[in-house]
Formats: sequence, C-alpha cells, structure tokens
Amino acid sequence: MRLFVCRHRRSSGFTSIELLVALAVAAILLGVAVPSLRIFSANNHVVSASNSIVSGLNFARFTAITQGEDITICPSENGTSCSNNHWHSNWIVFIDSDGNSVPAATEILKTAAIDAGVEATGSGTPIVFTPTGRTTLGSDAVITSCFEDSDVPARCIDITVSAFGSIRASNKEVPSETET
Repeated sequence: MRLFVCRHRRSSGFTSIELLVALAVAAILLGVAVPSLRIFSANNHVVSASNSIVSGLNFARFTAITQGEDITICPSENGTSCSNNHWHSNWIVFIDSDGNSVPAATEILKTAAIDAGVEATGSGTPIVFTPTGRTTLGSDAVITSCFEDSDVPARCIDITVSAFGSIRASNKEVPSETET
C-alpha cells in the first residue's frame, strides 16, 4: 500500500516582514541619496554659469585681438544694454564702434543667459579688452558665482580677470555654518 504525503507548496511572493525590510532599506538609501543629488545638481549649475561667463570673457578677448578693436563684456538685465553688477541674468559682448560705451543693436556680438538659481556678482564696470589682449582695468576684476539656495551647501567659483587680460576660475572657500 502506498501512502500519499502532502507536500505544501511555498508561495514565491514576499512576506509582510520581507516587504517592510525592503521598504525600510529603500527609505534609508533615498534619505542619503536625495541631499547628495541636490548638492551635485547645485554644483553643476554653478560650474555651468561660471563656464558661460569664462567663455564670454575668452570670446571678448579673442575677438579684440583678432579684429584689432576694443571689445566690451558686461552684465545685462535685458540682454541689450549694460547694467549693474549682476551677471546672473545675462551678459553681452559688444564692439563699441562709436565709443559711447552703450551697445547699439548692430554692435552686439554675443549674448547669453545664466542658469536659474545661480547668483553671479562682481565687477559692475564693463570689462573692455584691447587689441593687445589686455583690459582697460586698473586692477583685477572678480566675478563670483554661487548657488542661491543657502540650504544647499554648494561651492562658489571666483572668476578673476587681470589687468593683463588673463582669465582664471578657481573654487572659492565657502564658510560652513559652524564657522560663523
């Protein structure tokens, strides 16, 4: 005589405990990853804005040398005229053919806007590159770009334009909240 043994089939799904453990691990990983992602994103915005300004400065200097004329770069609120020292809105490069320091529509060579969320300030006076590649500045001009949200400890970048026309970007030391 043959006896039949009942075998229980085990289900292939998750138990409630396994599901809760998996959700807890996922929540911990998200808690660690989200702040890091915000800092990464903020740093990328600062680097992008700084690269845009450095690109404009290099373009202005190169154009001054190759065209043999003074070329001006300045911050602009509206993209058509020079304004205050806020580089975070727009900047323009223009050739000042008539020498009045005001760009006419036909004199504007390049315009650019900066990424939202980045505050770039400094050098309120227009930077003029001469045909020798130097500037008309009496001393170095510094433009600093930082992320606007103070809750995100992103880095700042200083862009320095020397009177000799050299352009240098460097990380700026940002004091932590415990140092203040």
